[in-house]
Amino acid sequence: MQLLYSGVVLHHRPYRETSLIVDFLTKESGRVSAVCRGVRGAKSAKSGEKKSLLQPFQPLLLGLSGRHELKNLTQLDSDGRAFNLDGPALFSALYLNELLNRMLPKEVTYPEIYDLYLASLLRLSKLENIEAVLREFEISALHHLGYGFDWLADWQTNQALVPDAYYAFVNEYGFQGLPYAEGHGNCFLGTTLQDINNFNWNSQSLAAAKRITRMAFRPILGDKPLKSRELFQKLEKQGE
Repeated sequence: MQLLYSGVVLHHRPYRETSLIVDFLTKESGRVSAVCRGVRGAKSAKSGEKKSLLQPFQPLLLGLSGRHELKNLTQLDSDGRAFNLDGPALFSALYLNELLNRMLPKEVTYPEIYDLYLASLLRLSKLENIEAVLREFEISALHHLGYGFDWLADWQTNQALVPDAYYAFVNEYGFQGLPYAEGHGNCFLGTTLQDINNFNWNSQSLAAAKRITRMAFRPILGDKPLKSRELFQKLEKQGE
């Protein structure tokens, strides 16, 4: 039985002589993997058109069939949209793809994450503040996956954060009050956390949100480094 999906390519890899295994993010069924036959090495116009569609950042209409975890791609069309990304925006979008491919379970529906992802690609294509786009995506994705936490209260006491008090982040729980400003990376001022909750971005709130989301994603992603993050670091070193 064939089902139709709205989807986008997250990643693909060679399979046998002429095929690809493609990981799609779909609105209807979350992350789905499918065999796409006859797109490698074939010289027909139809194969070339299919291969050109199987690139990241192009919303697609997909036909998928099969009862097993690895589906068969039976239909492939563009939905008429594409996101033009280059430079830092492109590398940021690749980071989003790798993050989704690593953190999403197979065939669990997250329509809010699909919409969030497309909205983030649009913002990147419009050259919005990249750090703000990434942090908002990470925070919202954690919430939709069920890993969210309260940015405005001490998880132990349920008391509202005090703007000039300091807090530590405790994974899977939230923020815990500190008796004084400890000199380490897991120490955040209450007013900074309030800014993050409101997506009120400045240098302090962006830096703090980056540290917190990295800690929050660590148990989800495991210890294997993200390739896109390593690429970012290489590019930053080249630019120095």
